Amino acid sequence: MQEFSGKVAVVTGAGSGIGRALAQRLAEEGMKVALADIQQDALDRAVTELSEAGHDVIGVHTDVSKEEAIRHLADETINAFGKVHVVCNNAGVEGYRDGPIWEATEKDWAWTSGVNYFSLLYGIKIFVPLMLSHGEEGHVVNTCSMISAVRAPDMYGIFKHASLATSEVLYGDLKRIDAPIG
Repeated sequence: MQEFSGKVAVVTGAGSGIGRALAQRLAEEGMKVALADIQQDALDRAVTELSEAGHDVIGVHTDVSKEEAIRHLADETINAFGKVHVVCNNAGVEGYRDGPIWEATEKDWAWTSGVNYFSLLYGIKIFVPLMLSHGEEGHVVNTCSMISAVRAPDMYGIFKHASLATSEVLYGDLKRIDAPIG
């Protein structure tokens, strides 16, 4: 994808950190951007700042660990902008780091996997068919972290390894069908 101006991007975890920087950079390239975050105050601040800078953005309060929330994000993006060309599955949390992995609770596993891994799967499941349907160039950007390329020291690392493997599978699947999505 060489031309970004006028195209549409979705960024999860866009209220702060890497997601906020991605949203800003994509907006500066002329993209319309749907920002998603669970932290309403951070999301509102990011949307206000980008809007006041003249960018075409919307904010959608999203719990990325829930498939129905990602579906709502897609619906709101399509309603506002018509299409999606770039999806940045970026939301992430450090998750459980309080001791050995065998002491992690079901709640620790659910929260860390929901945000760091299942949100990525839901993003792929929901947004890739929308992107394929319009046939235009696009990209799926899955934030994996450098931890995905080294020994996983904790639960966060486990799901970032899985995110990298999923990204590799997605890349192969898109190439097999000669999709215009990278």
